[in-house]
Amino acid sequence: MKISKKTLAVLKNFSGINQSIVITPGSKLQTISNVKDVFGLATVEENFEQKFAIYDLNEFLGVISLFEDPDFSFDASSVTVTEGNIEQRYFFADESVITQPPEKGISLPSVEVTFNLTKEQLQSLVKAAAINNSTDLTFTNGNVKVHDKTVPNSNNFTIEDVSDSGEYNLSISVEKMKLVIDDYNIEICSKGLARFEGAQGVDYYIALQPDGSYNA
Repeated sequence: MKISKKTLAVLKNFSGINQSIVITPGSKLQTISNVKDVFGLATVEENFEQKFAIYDLNEFLGVISLFEDPDFSFDASSVTVTEGNIEQRYFFADESVITQPPEKGISLPSVEVTFNLTKEQLQSLVKAAAINNSTDLTFTNGNVKVHDKTVPNSNNFTIEDVSDSGEYNLSISVEKMKLVIDDYNIEICSKGLARFEGAQGVDYYIALQPDGSYNA
C-alpha cells in the first residue's frame, strides 16, 4: 500500500502530542498525550488492515524519508518499506507500553462557547505567542488572545470579535496548541474541555486550565 504525504504530515503532527501511536484497522488515526490532556483524531484516505504500534514516530518518519515514493507491506511484527531495489524493515512495538485513547473516544459533555478561527488567524496567534513568550491562549467575552496570565502587564496579542460576546474567561496552555494549521470550529465546554474541529478532517480535544470562569 501507499501512504500519502498528507497522512505522513498528520503523523508528524501527532508525534508532537505523543511520540508513540497505536494504529487500528480502518481510516482513523488517534493519539493522546501521556497525561491525557490533548487528544487528536484524523480521518485519512488510507484504510489500514491491521493493528500495529510505533514506539518512536519521529524515527519511523525518518526511515520513510529515505524513500521518494515507497510501498508499505505489513505483517504481524513489522512493516517493510520498499522502492525499487531498496528495502527497509521496521519492527512494531508492544502496544501495552503506549498510552492509548479510550475505546469509545472523547466527546464534550456540553457546549457553552463557540468560536471560529481561520488558518490565518491561528497562524497569527501561534506566531504572536512565540514572539511574546506567551504561555496562555484565552477565550474571553468574544475575543481570543495570547498572553502570560501570571504577569498582569504581560505583552499580549488579541483578535477581537471572533465569537458572540458573553461573560467567560477560559484558557488553554499555549504548549498544548499542537494543531495542524487549518480553519477551525471551536466548541468549549466550561467544565474543562475544548474541541477544535478542523476543516481538513483533523480534530483535537484540549483540556482547559482549571482557573477559568463562565457565567450563563
